Amino acid sequence: MTEPAAGRGPRVGRGQKRGRRVAAAPPRMATLAAIAAILAAALGLAGGCSKKRRPGPEDAGAGSAAFRMADGGIDRPAIAAEIDRQCVAGNLEACRNLGVLYQSGTGVTADPARAAALFAQACNGGNLSACNHLALALGEGMGIAKDPPEAARLYQKACDGGFALACRNLGLMLRDGHGVPADLARADALLDKACEANAPFACTNAGNLDAALAEKEGAPRKKKMLGHYTRGCEHGDPTSCRSLGVLYLDGFGLPKSASAAAVWLKKACDGDDAIGCRVLGLLHRDGAGVARDPARSAELLRRACERKDAEACKLLGTGAGAGAGSGSSGSGAGSADSRNGSDRGPVPAAGSGR
Repeated sequence: MTEPAAGRGPRVGRGQKRGRRVAAAPPRMATLAAIAAILAAALGLAGGCSKKRRPGPEDAGAGSAAFRMADGGIDRPAIAAEIDRQCVAGNLEACRNLGVLYQSGTGVTADPARAAALFAQACNGGNLSACNHLALALGEGMGIAKDPPEAARLYQKACDGGFALACRNLGLMLRDGHGVPADLARADALLDKACEANAPFACTNAGNLDAALAEKEGAPRKKKMLGHYTRGCEHGDPTSCRSLGVLYLDGFGLPKSASAAAVWLKKACDGDDAIGCRVLGLLHRDGAGVARDPARSAELLRRACERKDAEACKLLGTGAGAGAGSGSSGSGAGSADSRNGSDRGPVPAAGSGR
C-alpha cells in the first residue's frame, strides 16, 4: 500500500497504543493475559517500537510453570486451550487473545474466520482493542467479508473510547482513501491525536503527512512536521529519527547540515533502522559531516544489509560501500531513497483491551 508522497520530504507513512484496562483482572486472568502477551511479543504482533526487553516466560507469573515443556520451551497448544477456557467463561480479553492466536496459527490451526468471530464477540462486549482487530480484518477482508465503511466505523468507535491505535489506523484509511473517501483534514487530526497519545508509528505517520502538505502550506506545516518527527524519535520510533536526519540532508524545514543529519541518523541506526544505518554509512564513506572512515562505513552498510536493506547489500556487493568517496556526499544516496520504508500499515494490538 506504500505510495509516493506528494511533494518533498520523507514519504507519507502509515500506525498503536496499547489500551487501558478499566478494572483490575483477577490474579489468574492477569497471568493468562501475560502469557498471551508473551506469544504476541514473540510473533511481533504488538507493533510497538520500544527497545525495552521483550517479555519472557518468567514474566508470566507463577502459573507459567504449568505451560512449560520438558525442554524448557512454552507449550503453546496448552496456553491456547487455557485461554479458550477463559473465553468460554466470559473473559473478553481472553477471547481477543484467542483471536490473535487463531489469526497467527500459534498453538492452534490458523483460522482467520474464527479469529474474526472472536474479535467481534469481544468488541461487542466493549473490548476496544478487539474492535481495532475486527476493523483491521474488515478493512482487509481477513476471515470476513471486506467492508471498509464498517471498518472505519469500528476504528472511530475504538478511537472515541480512547484506544489511540484505532485513531492512527483510521487516519491512514482516510489519508489513503483506502476503501473510504480520502479526507486529509480528518486524517491529519486523527494522526495528530494518535501521536499525542504516543501510539507507536503515529508520530512518524503524522510527520509524513505534514511533509506531503508542506509544499503547499509552507512554514507552519513544516513546524508541525518537525514536532511530530521529534516526538516520534523521542518515543522510540527510529524511523522518525531517520526522517529528521534526511531533512537535515535535504535542507527541508531545517538548515542543510550533514553533521546534524549524522546525529539523527545514528539514533535511527541505533534503533535498528536499516536505512538510517545505510545513509550514515555513506556519510562515513564520503566524510560528509563526519570523519571519513571506510571501516566504519562498511560496518554500517553490513548492518543495514543484515536488516534486509537491498541498497546496502548492493553497495557492499559492488565494493562501493567502503571505497573512495564519489563526491556525491552522503545525502545523494540518503535523501530520495531513504524515504522508503517509513510507511507502516494498520497495526493490531497485543496489549490489554479496553
